[in-house]
Amino acid sequence: MKNNIIYNMNNKIYKKKFLIIIIIIAISNNEFNNNNRLSYRQKNEMIDFKTKIFYIIRRLDCPSCGFFSFYFVYLGCVKKLLSEGIIPIIDLKTFTNAYNNGNTSINNPYELFFYQPYNYTLEEVEKYAKNIHYFQCETRYDRPNERYIYYNKDLITFWHNFAKIYCGIKNEIMIEAKIHANKLFRNSKNILGVKLRGTDYNSLKPKSHSIQPKPEQVILDVKYMDKKYKYDFIFFSTEDESIKQKFTSYFGYKLKLLNPNVAIKYSNKDKYEINSHKNIYGNLSYSKNYLLNIIILSTCLDIITSKCNGAAAIFIFSNGFRHIKIYDLGIY
Repeated sequence: MKNNIIYNMNNKIYKKKFLIIIIIIAISNNEFNNNNRLSYRQKNEMIDFKTKIFYIIRRLDCPSCGFFSFYFVYLGCVKKLLSEGIIPIIDLKTFTNAYNNGNTSINNPYELFFYQPYNYTLEEVEKYAKNIHYFQCETRYDRPNERYIYYNKDLITFWHNFAKIYCGIKNEIMIEAKIHANKLFRNSKNILGVKLRGTDYNSLKPKSHSIQPKPEQVILDVKYMDKKYKYDFIFFSTEDESIKQKFTSYFGYKLKLLNPNVAIKYSNKDKYEINSHKNIYGNLSYSKNYLLNIIILSTCLDIITSKCNGAAAIFIFSNGFRHIKIYDLGIY
């Protein structure tokens, strides 16, 4: 009942906001779409750097937070600043986090994967802009919520369009994901996607995060779905090697995975956040593989997933699924 009340409140609020924001997005997209906004900036860049206000946004309160935890919190801050007529610049460079490995002299890791709003880069803004401010990005700003978004079509549509226009995935990443998918599935579209979270969720049971299902229960549900819909392949994604082994043993050749460059050995006795793992911290190849997994899952015909930030990203990036199953087991 509580969740239904929250859904209804969100629907009322977002239906009003949605029409206004879509109009803003449509106008912005007409001027700054992926095909012409770079050329627009190049023609006007010196004027822009002298006259426009730039806010460099940084999330300083959670250096070991996960990939899409950062992304969603940044989406909320981008939305806030854009509504105030300010150009936001997303920063994962100038403060210690799991993606720059504490090295603040490297390139901005965010820009390896996503576009900045209007295609300005952190480096050139720091170098040329005359009106720079710093903004501490926090979770209190309106953003995608991994607990509630899955059944709210208005929210999914809003954040799908907003993310695509202002914080879209780099074209080269999308192309690479498509190449991997074609190799894995032999150009088939009859694919069931499965996403599970394990490791530190099972070990730490982080407060206010979604409870994860038992792998054995998910295996039964995947078996049922596969028998009913006769998929060509099952694409499975998890960071947990023990869960991966269970699924591989059960489904064999039909199970397809896109594994990272390193295996993450994590025992349920371990008590640390997965991003602090020595093989993950600062490993941008691992982060890239994770993003590729999420993109491929978002293109599957049907989806089975636990609730987590990665699952919410799947729904935001997707153009929709035929059938969905989401494990709603409460929170830790």
